[in-house]
Amino acid sequence: MTGTVIIKQGVKLQGSYGTRFVLGANVRGFELQKDASLWDASIMVDYNGYNKEVIYLDGKYKYYNTWNNSSLQNLVLVNWTGTVSGTGIRLYSAGSGHEISFVNFTDIKIVSFEKGIYLKAVKPASGFAYVNANRFDKISLDDCIENIVLEGSETIPNECSGNYFTNLQVQPSSNTNHILTIQGQYNKVDGMCWDLHLIQHTNPVVIFKPESNYNDLVMRSIPANRILNSGKTKNRFDTF
Repeated sequence: MTGTVIIKQGVKLQGSYGTRFVLGANVRGFELQKDASLWDASIMVDYNGYNKEVIYLDGKYKYYNTWNNSSLQNLVLVNWTGTVSGTGIRLYSAGSGHEISFVNFTDIKIVSFEKGIYLKAVKPASGFAYVNANRFDKISLDDCIENIVLEGSETIPNECSGNYFTNLQVQPSSNTNHILTIQGQYNKVDGMCWDLHLIQHTNPVVIFKPESNYNDLVMRSIPANRILNSGKTKNRFDTF
């Protein structure tokens, strides 16, 4: 592939067991509009210096109703160039009324990216922008520099809140800097992290930023001295 595939509203692109897409250029892989879905495929990055997103959702499409039918399921995303760069999945809202909510991401493997999963809400000139209430279930992240990043304000006008990550498995490597960096409220992360000794520093690998509160982390494999809570007092985390 040397161009971006835009999956239009109302379309479900579904592969077979062995379907493989190879990104051979520095381009975004797949962009999904509201009520579009992508299931059952492997997507491989084969471009050195890749700095785009393999899968991208833009809040301008306004995925905001609970009956919206957008979903991503049974996917494998791998940067197989031997370098660690680009973003696996990016959700981005930056304009008034832009919203990504109630989208389900299920059974997805993400390997060797600078950012594995990146949620970002930017303060618009007026109004509100949201990346809220999305579900990520049965996600595996391997050899990513920043595994999960939630970036925005604590609450409105640019909010990343109420996103749930469940049945999460994270395998860091010598390339890894952080497992989780979080802004926003009421996000939940529940899973397992393996082999922290592979990370080439002893600093915190989970960062609650100052613009965070009421977030919940349940990953007992990460000890308290690897978690930095710079946010409000209602952030919670379970440790040994």
